[in-house]
Amino acid sequence: MDMQIIRIGTLCALTAVGCSGGQNPKAYVGLFGDKAIAVLDTVTQKVLKTMAVTAPDGMVITPDGKKLYVSSTDSGVVEVIATANDTIISSINVGAMPAGLSITPDGKQVIVSVGGANQAAVIDTASDTVVSQTTVAKAHNAAISPDGHLAYVASQVSAAPAIVAVDLTAAAAQPKSFSIAKSPRALADAPWGKIYFSAQGDDALEVMDPATGQVGTPIATGGSPHDTRPTLDGKLELVVSQTAGELELIDPNLASVVAKVATGKMPHWIGLSSDGLRAYVTNEGDNNVVVVDLNAKSVTQTIAIGNAPRKIALQP
Repeated sequence: MDMQIIRIGTLCALTAVGCSGGQNPKAYVGLFGDKAIAVLDTVTQKVLKTMAVTAPDGMVITPDGKKLYVSSTDSGVVEVIATANDTIISSINVGAMPAGLSITPDGKQVIVSVGGANQAAVIDTASDTVVSQTTVAKAHNAAISPDGHLAYVASQVSAAPAIVAVDLTAAAAQPKSFSIAKSPRALADAPWGKIYFSAQGDDALEVMDPATGQVGTPIATGGSPHDTRPTLDGKLELVVSQTAGELELIDPNLASVVAKVATGKMPHWIGLSSDGLRAYVTNEGDNNVVVVDLNAKSVTQTIAIGNAPRKIALQP
C-alpha cells in the first residue's frame, strides 16, 4: 500500500502506518499548578489524559518518541513514561530537587540538573540508570552541544553564577566553569556556534562563545526572557519574553529581534514541531498552550491545558 499524507488543519497523519506508530503525535505539558502532565493530541488539539506527577519541572522526549522523561523537584526522581500507553514505567532516583532535563541528539543520554544535590547527573536511556555525576553547584538547566559531546549546565550560585561545560564522552574529565554576571535560567547551544542564555533579572538574551566563555553583546528583548532555542532550519533563534508576553524571533546575523508574536501571559517554554514550521508555547499565566505558525508569524490555535503549564515536549 502506498503511503499518503493527509492534511488535517496544519498537521498531518500518515496512512498505512500512521504517525507515531498508528497514533497522532502527542505533546506533553507539565502542569505545575495541577501536579500533573497533560497529554495533548497535536492533530485534534484535545487533551487525551492527565497523569499525576508532583512538581513536573524538566521534560524531554527521546528522538524515537517512545519515552518521556520528567523530573519532579519535590520527589528527587525522574519519571520515565512510555508514550505508547502513557504510563510510568520507571522512577530514577537522582538526588534532591532535580530541575531541568536535556537530551543528547542521539537520544542515548539524559542530563539532569540536580540543584539540591549540586550536580549534573547523566541517565543512560537504554538502562534508565544514572551512569555518571559531575559536581555543578545549584545546577538548574543545561544545553547540549550539537555533536552531543558537551553539556553546558547553568549554575545558579548567587555569589558566583556560571555556566559549566561537562564532557559527556569522558566522565572523569574536569569540567570547565565560565563565570557570568547573573544566574542563568534557560540555555540553548545554537548550530552556528553560540550559546544563548537567559538570566535572572536580565531583560536581554545573553550570547556566549562556548570555546572561550566570552559573553558578547546582549540582545534586547521585551523583558524577562526565559526559554530560548534555535529553529530547526538553523536560521533564527527563538526566545519567549515573559514581560511582553510574546515569542520573539532573532536573526543571529543581525543579533536583534526581527519579529514578535503575542502569545499570552507569562510564556514559559517552547516546543517545536518535527517539521520546524510551528512553535508550541506554554503560557503559565493564561493556563494554555498556543500554536505559532513561524512562517506566518501568528498564533493559529489556543488550547486550554490546565493550571500553570511550564515545560512542554513534542513527540516526533
